[in-house]
Amino acid sequence: MPAYLTLTRADLVKLGYSPSQASRIIKMAKELLLNRGLGWYGKKGVDRVPVEAVDAVLGLKLSQLEGAPSGLSAVKEELS
Repeated sequence: MPAYLTLTRADLVKLGYSPSQASRIIKMAKELLLNRGLGWYGKKGVDRVPVEAVDAVLGLKLSQLEGAPSGLSAVKEELS
């Protein structure tokens, strides 16, 4: 079974973003997913988004962080 990596506001704070930046990033990622037709992300209680949506908002690949030995698994370990 493939591992699906998701992020929350708290995960982004752990990565070094301020709480307000992290909230804005999650909000923008949810808006992106809504525009792609994924209505689930319009619900207020949903605070977890796929890392690919965050990558699209930030214009980078969190899966390719410097020093990450094995891509997504390294990010997953960092956030655990």
